[in-house]
Amino acid sequence: MKDPAKVLVTGGAGMIGRRVVAQLHDLGVETAVLDNLTSGLPMPQTASLAIAGDIRNAELVDKTFRDFRPEAILHLAAVHHIPTCETQRAYCLDVNVTGTENVLWAAENAGIRRLTLASSGAVYAWENTMLNEDSTPLWACDNYALAKTCNESQLRFWTQRTGGMGRVARIFNTIADDDPNAHLIPDISAQLRDGKANAEIRLGNLASKRDYIHADDAAAGLIALLRDTRLTTPYDVFNICTGHETSVEELVREIASVLGRGIHIVTDPARRRKIDRPNQLGNPGKARLLLNWTAGMSFGEALSMTISPSGNDKRR
Repeated sequence: MKDPAKVLVTGGAGMIGRRVVAQLHDLGVETAVLDNLTSGLPMPQTASLAIAGDIRNAELVDKTFRDFRPEAILHLAAVHHIPTCETQRAYCLDVNVTGTENVLWAAENAGIRRLTLASSGAVYAWENTMLNEDSTPLWACDNYALAKTCNESQLRFWTQRTGGMGRVARIFNTIADDDPNAHLIPDISAQLRDGKANAEIRLGNLASKRDYIHADDAAAGLIALLRDTRLTTPYDVFNICTGHETSVEELVREIASVLGRGIHIVTDPARRRKIDRPNQLGNPGKARLLLNWTAGMSFGEALSMTISPSGNDKRR
């Protein structure tokens, strides 16, 4: 199976999606973007076709497939913001599950045989060791993880029905300077930019550790999955991660160091998540072995790009 020349990227205007589109453009791949623009980020300039629309609109999704006639799909469109997924549970499941079914249905109707799905490291059961695709059990502990676990099953069923090739990217904590959601790093950065010599940083869970990966590297990992040519494996799952974890407290101190600021950390009970896994460390070995992909940036480099972007990153 040759590399696809035309790719439809749902959620292609998002933080990761716009980087995927830019990197595909650099590879000479024609791309179409379907995005409802709720992230607040603009359509990527390098897309050949940009459609503002919602994946819950089955007719629009089907028309997009018929008009653009892609050879492969990279499905990124989803509600990612965890608090929103918890406070608007039906909305989250409608977009993430029903919307995904619309994409799969349209792909099936169009005879498309290659689809890569963005999932999450959050689908794994809580483990104090490296999380492995083929051995760590799954256990959804929040509404977002529930939706992503369901998405993986939806894709597997699609490969069984169609004979297509499905790839799942379990993406870990992605960071970049244009993160549209109120995630941890933007929150910390905002508190540190208050102009005071020694900033007071109010946080909830300090000990929680995460595997942080820059959005440029995550985009490259998704493209590696999209171009996987192992035809004997109709469905497979890969971690997109670095294999290194950092605690919230370590993260804050590193950000303060990058910005040259003094800090005083205050634990704020109001900011504590009711459900917060202590560790989330991915094993990137399978992707390195089978896809020849590995994250190019160290944590320090990724954080510097996020806090003090140079302006020459790969998003467009």
